[in-house]
Amino acid sequence: MGVSDTSPGEGWWLASDGKWYPPHDHPSVTQAPTPPPDPTAPQSGAPSNGGIAPNGGYPPGAGSPPAGSYPPAYPTAPAYPAAPAYAAPGYPAQGYAAPSNPAAPGYAPWPAYPAAAGYGTTPGYPSAPGYGPPVGYGPPGYPPPGYGPGGYGQPGSNVRLDPVLHLPLAPWWKRLIAIIIDSLILGLAFFVVALVIAAALHNNTSNTTTTQPATGRSLLGAYLALSLIVSIPSAIYYAIMNGSRRGQTVGKMALGIAVRDAKTGQPIGFWRGLGRNLITVVFHALLYIPYIIDSLAPLWDGRRQAWHDKVAHSVVVDLKP
Repeated sequence: MGVSDTSPGEGWWLASDGKWYPPHDHPSVTQAPTPPPDPTAPQSGAPSNGGIAPNGGYPPGAGSPPAGSYPPAYPTAPAYPAAPAYAAPGYPAQGYAAPSNPAAPGYAPWPAYPAAAGYGTTPGYPSAPGYGPPVGYGPPGYPPPGYGPGGYGQPGSNVRLDPVLHLPLAPWWKRLIAIIIDSLILGLAFFVVALVIAAALHNNTSNTTTTQPATGRSLLGAYLALSLIVSIPSAIYYAIMNGSRRGQTVGKMALGIAVRDAKTGQPIGFWRGLGRNLITVVFHALLYIPYIIDSLAPLWDGRRQAWHDKVAHSVVVDLKP
């Protein structure tokens, strides 16, 4: 028989001897006489109070336990039917399994959503349907076709790059057309000046009474004098225009070519531009033969230099190859 001087906890009864007993060993249970059966009580052996034992669940005849020594028993709550599962239209009632566990028992697999038309499934920004990169342009990081480093055009099969400056060299036909344009501009100005001079000379000769036939020496002198008169304004024009920051005469502007220093690619300046043109004046004075060779030299020269380019240490580059 278990007994304790102190309360071991709930379910123990305190007896008159000051000790704690289990309910079935309490003296009130073990020493109490058995009461006679109640003739009015049901004989089925089941409690008549809905399944609850008398005295709050304590054995019959045990009396009332001390207050707070044992909790009263309560009847079992009636069983309620489970709440019906609610499902939205088109969705299974049992719900969905988590994407990380698609095979969870009792759950429908996670619905797969189709990819939008024209868009991929990988992260990023897909290209809009029907649109691609701009026509004629390559991937990012590359210059558009027709443009190269330094603002010059992308060299084609007929473009020659200068081995020193790595810039496109002007073809011979562009230089020729530029000279023709500049010659027409200068020739028109010279023609007006020549008319004025001719008119003045005619007035002087009409006032004289003696005439002498022109000799070869006088004709040669007149030719050299006229060449000198014409060459001075021409040399100044080419020196200013070719020696400028742009390095272009009117004809070179029209053809997109420019004069540059053969070593640095910078402008050649006024004085080098003047010397570059005076060389051609000397070639003119030698009955055009050296001038013709000088003009044709870019056709076979490696850097497409004429003789006057080599003297002035210049090259003619193509800004629009």
